[in-house]
Amino acid sequence: MSLRFKGYLLLNGFFLFFISLNNAFNFNLIDFTLMLSIFLYSIKWNESEWLVPIFLFAWGISQDILLGINLGYSGSIFLCFYVLSQITSINGIFEQQTLKFIIFITALLILFIFKNLFIYFNYQLNYLSIGELSSFLIMVLLYLPINLITIYSQKKYEKIR
Repeated sequence: MSLRFKGYLLLNGFFLFFISLNNAFNFNLIDFTLMLSIFLYSIKWNESEWLVPIFLFAWGISQDILLGINLGYSGSIFLCFYVLSQITSINGIFEQQTLKFIIFITALLILFIFKNLFIYFNYQLNYLSIGELSSFLIMVLLYLPINLITIYSQKKYEKIR
């Protein structure tokens, strides 16, 4: 996906909308940060887009400030799934949806483990929340519809171009 000025405005507006949703509706079961990550992972990005990671990290920092989360948490998640999207598209895995889905589940599992290890080592708490685990499982279920919508709209956009 090659972005021009209009595309950058649309991408930033999309992030502003989801960050506002995350700020307004702070659900435990639906994590809008992970939902944005699904969107970032579903897009086939152009390799020459060097402004997108800067915008992603800046939006992540602003979301962390608004929500009171540790600085760098959201930006790191956004960049992680952006890099995974780049790796899958460069290696030709992007068109193989089952393998791409397995990579997404693995990345979510690693994120879940690191998050719980951080809480354990930083605060000395044995914290395993059923709500957090169910939030990750809901994101796995939401992956397929969001991925299908994103791929459909991207293919439609490519046909118009």
